[in-house]
Amino acid sequence: MNPQCDYFERAVPEGDCCPYCGEPLNMESSSYQEPDSYYPPVEPPRQYEPISSSPPGYGNAPAPIRTVVEVPTASLKLIHATCGEVFVIDQNSAMNKMYLGRQDGIPSERPVIDVSTVPFAERVSRLHAYVTWDNYTNSFTIVDDNSTNGTILNNQTLTPQQSYPLKTGDRLEFGREHKVIFRIEIS
Repeated sequence: MNPQCDYFERAVPEGDCCPYCGEPLNMESSSYQEPDSYYPPVEPPRQYEPISSSPPGYGNAPAPIRTVVEVPTASLKLIHATCGEVFVIDQNSAMNKMYLGRQDGIPSERPVIDVSTVPFAERVSRLHAYVTWDNYTNSFTIVDDNSTNGTILNNQTLTPQQSYPLKTGDRLEFGREHKVIFRIEIS
């Protein structure tokens, strides 16, 4: 009487042992004892303790406050050489093109740093050049936007629509008459 045998509780041929599993068939002459049950005992359901939302050791204290660290962003200052007026462009604003030019009271759809208040501003085109932030080099760049009078960086005339890196101490001129000059500071 083997419960694992394929012929358990079926008729088997006469003999002392089952021809399929070899288990003795004559219960009186064998040492085989039938178990009390053929199925494992049913265990009562386990009792689980509730999960605490606080880490161990904190008791009922509120969870610790997460600190957000803001990474400082770079900023570029254009400091006019004669009047000292300062124009600031931050890294976030320069992710897209930040134009330098004259608005002359005309609103623009593009973000423009209006330099019309500096001396000789009439030599600056409405959208003269633009500053961008380059994520690959982590630096500001400038591009002449096909201005009428040109852009000069450190005595080099910029090729229109070509990007040039900017760094602290650079000299930036709008026009070729050396009248609209800015010093660059990056922090």
